[in-house]
Amino acid sequence: MRFLKSKILLLAAVGFLSSCEKEAFVDINKNPDALTEIPPQNQFLQATVAIHNQDFEAFYDLYRRIMPWMQYTTPPNGNQGSYTLNFDNFANRYGRLYNGVGDRLYDLEQLVSKLDAAEQPRYDQMIQLSRILKAYYTFYVSDIYGSLPYTEAFQGRYGGTLQPKYDTQQEIFAKLDAEIKAAVTALKATPSVPQYSLGANYDQYYKGDISKWIKAANALRLRMAMRVQKADPAAGTAIITDVLAQPATDLMSSNADAWIFIGNANFTGDAAGGNWNTDELRAPKPMVDFMWTNKDPRIDAFFTPNQYAQATINLLIADKQLPAGTTEGRRYVGSFTSPDESRLTANIQRYYTLKTIKSNNQTVDTLSYIQPRLFNTGKADAAGNAGTGQSYLPVITYAEYCFMRAEIAFKTTGAAAAKTWYEAGVKSSLDWYNEVGVNAKLTNYTPTTAAEITAYLAQPGVAFDAAKAMDQIASQSYLNFMKQPQEGWALYKRTGYPNATSVVPLPRVSYLNVPLTIPRRAPITLPSQSDPNFANKKAAYDAMAALPGFGDLTSAAGRVWWDKP
Repeated sequence: MRFLKSKILLLAAVGFLSSCEKEAFVDINKNPDALTEIPPQNQFLQATVAIHNQDFEAFYDLYRRIMPWMQYTTPPNGNQGSYTLNFDNFANRYGRLYNGVGDRLYDLEQLVSKLDAAEQPRYDQMIQLSRILKAYYTFYVSDIYGSLPYTEAFQGRYGGTLQPKYDTQQEIFAKLDAEIKAAVTALKATPSVPQYSLGANYDQYYKGDISKWIKAANALRLRMAMRVQKADPAAGTAIITDVLAQPATDLMSSNADAWIFIGNANFTGDAAGGNWNTDELRAPKPMVDFMWTNKDPRIDAFFTPNQYAQATINLLIADKQLPAGTTEGRRYVGSFTSPDESRLTANIQRYYTLKTIKSNNQTVDTLSYIQPRLFNTGKADAAGNAGTGQSYLPVITYAEYCFMRAEIAFKTTGAAAAKTWYEAGVKSSLDWYNEVGVNAKLTNYTPTTAAEITAYLAQPGVAFDAAKAMDQIASQSYLNFMKQPQEGWALYKRTGYPNATSVVPLPRVSYLNVPLTIPRRAPITLPSQSDPNFANKKAAYDAMAALPGFGDLTSAAGRVWWDKP
């Protein structure tokens, strides 16, 4: 019910649907012919909303699983026990592909096919955009699951099979790349008839701007190709070469080209489901230490200051809990990411034990938390004022595109080109998070200045060094993925960065001196023999289990096809 409530709130707030259209949307689940009552563009909007309003995915997949695994956050008292073995309720994205995203985008094409023959060509571009979006989300799901029903999926309501076969991940990635490339070619062609545009009401990414969709599609091909390259270097390199041979006008060139969903504060506010709330997520020590040492301007966009302001310190001095003369110092302090460090008595006493001011019974916390409105834009501030800024949910930022280009350049043309793209990536990331800080109205946020960006690029841990170029590119990518921890996770699996000795470190974690292993994929539930599609599932799962490193199906420690050992 929480998902439905959040969807209705968004649609009601912006007035996208009439009551008749809502009724028609419900009716198609009972009567496929009723689909003709819905505008095709409505299914595009509904699929877009379904991709981004997943508060269960935020709560379980990001906050409780991927972010602690990748040391973007910890629980209040640091990571505890064998936390990397906890993947209950993980991977909410799978069901959404077949019930909310892929099915609606397939519906869009079916809706067009039911229109008068003279009208159908006017939807050609809309169909191509729907294919790009469907390709993105299919890739997003397969990325951690491997084999999926794709070629025969989504068709059951239209006379297709109800027992679709599974495509392997290798097949899926190849099909998706071909579909995206074909969509770009079609979008670049001059339409034979005037086109119906999705416009601002139905395209929440680019407001119907085809040129920006072409750039986004090419950036998506690059992201996919760099996964493929790990398992099949020749195939991945061929895609990269093909993409970079496109005219510069078809490739991202600024933050204005970024593929981002922007909603109002309620979209990720408590009214959309309390699962967006990050109140119990600590800032992680490794990242905070790097950002503090290198004067990273994003630190107040990512994290909150601790409670040791001078006024509070003075009260603790009066209580004789701090020595006279104590002054305000570092306000950004992170939590230990390894359970063995979190459980040390000295660390518990110094970092996790709150002081209490006797005069007003106020507790004083040493550690920082995740900036609440970075993920939960509608979050009320300390005075009780609800957030009124914009919710930013990125798909591919320009900074990510720059870092991909930097990595490609370093591996092909050398350090000079890599430096240019690396610095562009760092700058665009700082600029983008500044935009988020201002427009999401983050609490305690100070806008970034040009001087701060210049100074940051000159810091010893940031200034480009050809001897550790890949480390720096990946480390800055990791920071940039704060709002996309699932991509930070993929970066780690693909490159091995960050790691214990990288520029931005990802320290080894252990519990009772036993090293913990970071999960690498979604666990898979074994099918019941009573499942109507048992034969196809078993065949697919048996084939995946035979892949090197895939391991036990029900484990999250194994590797999908692209994540080659």
